[in-house]
Amino acid sequence: MSFHGYDLISDWKNSQCGQTATAVKGGRKYFLKKYQTPVMPLNNGTLDAKTFQHNKELFTNFVKTRKGVNTTIRTIAGTGGNIVIPCDEFIEGNQYVEAAEFVDGAISDDETETVLSTLSVDVKKLLMQTAAGALFSVHSKGIIHSDLKLKNVLLVRNKTGNYVAKLIDFDSSYFVDDKPDEIVGTIDYYSPELGEYADSEDEREELAKKITEKTDIFSLGLIFHYYLSGSLPEPVSLTPKLEKRKAKGKVIYCWVVLNSGCELAISPLITSPKYLNLIRDMLEKDPAKRPTASEVLKRLREAEPVIEEPWPEHGLVLDRDKLSSGGIMGLKKTNTGGVKNYEITFNDGKKKTASREELISGGYTLAAMPTGFCAPWPEHDITFDQEKLRSRGFVAGEQKEMSGIKGYQLYRADSNSSFFKPEMLLAMKYAVKGASPAAAASPAPAPAAPAPAPAAPAAPVPEPAPAAEPAAETPAEAAAPVPETPPEPAAPAIAEPWEEHGITFSEEGMAAKGYVRCERAEMSGVKGYNFYTSDGSCRFIRPEMAVIQKLAVKNGG
Repeated sequence: MSFHGYDLISDWKNSQCGQTATAVKGGRKYFLKKYQTPVMPLNNGTLDAKTFQHNKELFTNFVKTRKGVNTTIRTIAGTGGNIVIPCDEFIEGNQYVEAAEFVDGAISDDETETVLSTLSVDVKKLLMQTAAGALFSVHSKGIIHSDLKLKNVLLVRNKTGNYVAKLIDFDSSYFVDDKPDEIVGTIDYYSPELGEYADSEDEREELAKKITEKTDIFSLGLIFHYYLSGSLPEPVSLTPKLEKRKAKGKVIYCWVVLNSGCELAISPLITSPKYLNLIRDMLEKDPAKRPTASEVLKRLREAEPVIEEPWPEHGLVLDRDKLSSGGIMGLKKTNTGGVKNYEITFNDGKKKTASREELISGGYTLAAMPTGFCAPWPEHDITFDQEKLRSRGFVAGEQKEMSGIKGYQLYRADSNSSFFKPEMLLAMKYAVKGASPAAAASPAPAPAAPAPAPAAPAAPVPEPAPAAEPAAETPAEAAAPVPETPPEPAAPAIAEPWEEHGITFSEEGMAAKGYVRCERAEMSGVKGYNFYTSDGSCRFIRPEMAVIQKLAVKNGG
């Protein structure tokens, strides 16, 4: 059957807007859409002149808007792109009809949920990027889609087997500066401002002014939430009135929840801070607080923020719990003109630069270790070989007295540290006797940084296993001088762990690592343990690393 030059290959089917069918023309396949309303009024005497003229203007304006939107979007929508726009419009009888190229590989509405549930987050990220990119192109032309929903972001499997998203159904679209008399959409995906407009019988013209491109952003946020969780957001709570409606089995739309003064809860299935915060921002009740399509696309393209370790020479231990509670989801080292700082990324995507001092003053650190190496105790008459120390991963050191023995606490870049007596430093060639000309020529070490006020300890950064410690590096012929016998500690050979750590020491594990005793210790406000070897060397180890190194086991684990 021929229809305006198209050969129909399917029957007409009823749809939300009217009727649809599949056809071919010139060897290509097309999707036809015949609009049910408005229609060109027939001048057959059934309508009075005023009604006829009104209906005619309504139809004429509708066709003008449809053709204007289509013509504009065609300038950005190429064949096979991520925007599917009608390529032909015509009037058949008294109905407006559009024809668009048929999309091969499109997933049916019935299959969309099932297919989405099988896709990885990386594939869904690509879908979200293509949808946001397509919407950005539409918005760049001053057009509001106005009916974004799951079925209008078409899921398509291309010839390579990959899934992409295509924006379709511009039936309700209009120019932002030329709004139609009646703004429509799909009620489940209304933005709060569109819902307020639809609910009101008065002041609709004034309410229509609030509707901008940001209404599409809200709808797209709902779609993204569905992509990542398989459902739309649920309310945190409901007003008594809404509770009654829910009890009667009525659907409580997201826009109704927000317009009633309640909040939406992002699904716990969405765990990525990046997506969690992006969707939360897209679903803001206030349109001005929602990101633009361009900003959504930019945030989707950014890598998942990470918390990097601080610059080694800054000697910082980050309080990751405090960073999280402070709305920080990313911290990256920066070096601009030799000035080493940090780029902080907040949950809302905003960024700022912070110095070492600002991290400390902001309470984002548990402790600060020294910067550089201290001067040795005068009575030891040694000089540190800083080049050798740095080659072994040590970045700082300070004088330390342990059980009456004067020695040195040496720190690695991750703030883990070990206690060394002077004879061990000499044996391992970390120091030389007397003043070394090379050492004397080297710049003076930076003074130790004062530690900030102790914060409640969070989970410290895991430290490396102590395998690369003295025993492996001490030359066989360089026996360490025997020091005076230190006073016996009052504590037992294996101390009781700190109660809050919930661990039990393993004598077998300690023996396997060469440790003969341990005691509670506190370093820069962090509670841990000093583990001693038979030669008196000591290493400070935090509880989680003691468990990892099998020096202890978790109670009940």
